[in-house]
Amino acid sequence: MGKVAVFESKESFDLLQNTIDYLACKGKLGKKFSDGEKEFMKELFEAMWWGGNYRGYVEAAKLANHYVNGGGKSLRINPNVYKKSIIVSDTMVSLKSYIKERSSNNKAISSIKTNDLGFLRSDYASSLKRGKRSPNRQGYIRHNGALLAEQSNLRLKNADHRFYLSVNTTKGSNNVFTLRWGVNSVYDFEPFEKNDITDLPLARGFVLKLPDGLSHYLTEIGLAKAFKYSASWNETWTG
Repeated sequence: MGKVAVFESKESFDLLQNTIDYLACKGKLGKKFSDGEKEFMKELFEAMWWGGNYRGYVEAAKLANHYVNGGGKSLRINPNVYKKSIIVSDTMVSLKSYIKERSSNNKAISSIKTNDLGFLRSDYASSLKRGKRSPNRQGYIRHNGALLAEQSNLRLKNADHRFYLSVNTTKGSNNVFTLRWGVNSVYDFEPFEKNDITDLPLARGFVLKLPDGLSHYLTEIGLAKAFKYSASWNETWTG
């Protein structure tokens, strides 16, 4: 991967892609991997740590490395990757308006998530939906309440492409609200049947195609473990 990234070596790129394709075929057939093949896949995810940090995708790097070295333990990541997102910021504004309305009507506000039906059916969520926003620059909220990261935000896209935003709220005197925002996700991959692919850009014109099914298969052979990860941050707001 280093030769591809630094020297743009097509020979090295083809070797990587052919090896991945070969192992994907073995995985689809449920075949065992040799020790060398297991080491290759583990080093591939560890290399994502180096490459991710180099490119500024710190959270994506941390998640990829934890997949093969974390033993399934939960992980907390830097909340700034969400706080600096356009779709997250816009959703926070809409949720606060929704919370203010519910509070004024003496309705529960203690725990709300973006899949809350009342919120999704409200005017506050309508401006966040697909068709009213640029998927590339702004992202949008899906019909099920999951936020789709703006595609131009590669730091967030590579770390968490799709997620739910939650908020726990406490109302104090003088309409001062204390909010704790959070994202709780699971780092895992779909099996081969879904035919999903993760693109790994190594250099200009060199994008490695890693089947999600192969990444998922690593859990079946004991080389990786899915895990929960989270991020949270606090805000004090006068409504």
